[in-house]
Amino acid sequence: TDLITIISPDNIRLEWGPSTQISVKITDPIKKQKFRGMKSFMSYYITPISTNLTVERRYKQFDWFHERLTEKFPCMIIPPLPEKAVVGKYQQDFVEQRREKLELWLNRIGRHPVIAHCDVTNHFLTCQDEKDGWKEGKRKAESDKTSRVGFFMTIQCDAPLPDALRSEREVASFNGFTKKMEANLDKVVRHNDEYFHKMAGPLKQMYGKYGSLFKELGEVFETCPLPESKALTTAVMSTGKTYSEIADVYEAQPQYDAHVLNESVREYLGMLGSVPDMLHVHKGASQKVKDYTNREGEKDSEEEQNISLRYSTISAAVMAEVTHFHTQRNKDFNIMMREFLSSQLEFHSKICTKLQAALAQYPE
Repeated sequence: TDLITIISPDNIRLEWGPSTQISVKITDPIKKQKFRGMKSFMSYYITPISTNLTVERRYKQFDWFHERLTEKFPCMIIPPLPEKAVVGKYQQDFVEQRREKLELWLNRIGRHPVIAHCDVTNHFLTCQDEKDGWKEGKRKAESDKTSRVGFFMTIQCDAPLPDALRSEREVASFNGFTKKMEANLDKVVRHNDEYFHKMAGPLKQMYGKYGSLFKELGEVFETCPLPESKALTTAVMSTGKTYSEIADVYEAQPQYDAHVLNESVREYLGMLGSVPDMLHVHKGASQKVKDYTNREGEKDSEEEQNISLRYSTISAAVMAEVTHFHTQRNKDFNIMMREFLSSQLEFHSKICTKLQAALAQYPE
């Protein structure tokens, strides 16, 4: 098994050794059947950009892949899969949503410098033999001796291992950070849901009411026989139409900003949900050091050294994963906020354009 390196480019923070990212496309989900039509399932066609070779996978294979990653890498933040549907799983809208989410999930895996290049990921993305080849790779992954505790035996730290004080401090800091981030993102989701309700409900109704009232007013003005009233009547009727259109713009807007933001935020909430498991591994290693140190009687120096080395290695791995999380978070939230603000600007610009066109019909 190839060694997994941890480096420290700035001699301060620890991070996973460099590697290339893997990008994939998932296309053409198709409903298939087996057992003479008694069982139906969806197949997804996955194409890594680097190989351009397509493989076919079912959701149950994604589920297996996720389980293997969770078992193999105890100190890594493995994002959860999109939830399995109980009803409506063959409806077109759901199938497309799941395709998008599975593609998002796989590309998240592909951006991890370690997970992207492990054997089980390679097997999932490249095995084209759906029978014997898949089964052989599946058996190999399920008997992998470098999973769980064995994973830490494959780590080579090309930087000084962190001492206990630094490890405990940085892990505690990350724990506090993620709890606050999770609490805030929960609020963002709730606020976006409230925003969606208001945009499609009260705000749409308010602007729609303006549209109805101005249209009604124009119809009243239409009854005036004076020719010079015609221009104003037309303008007022047009303003009524403008406000009805604005009402529709308000109703549609959340799908372009709040919904998109919520999808990204929920992905991060899923990842944050796996942080306690990662930190539990570190806590367990720390406790073993303390228990051995406080143990009465004669101690084996070699055993004590091995326990301490394992703790330092686990600490280094957790700290490298924390660095990866923050690096990805910085990139992701920069993109998320730019997209959200751009959508908001486009929304307000669209309304301004409509109002300006309505205003131009009224001479100064």
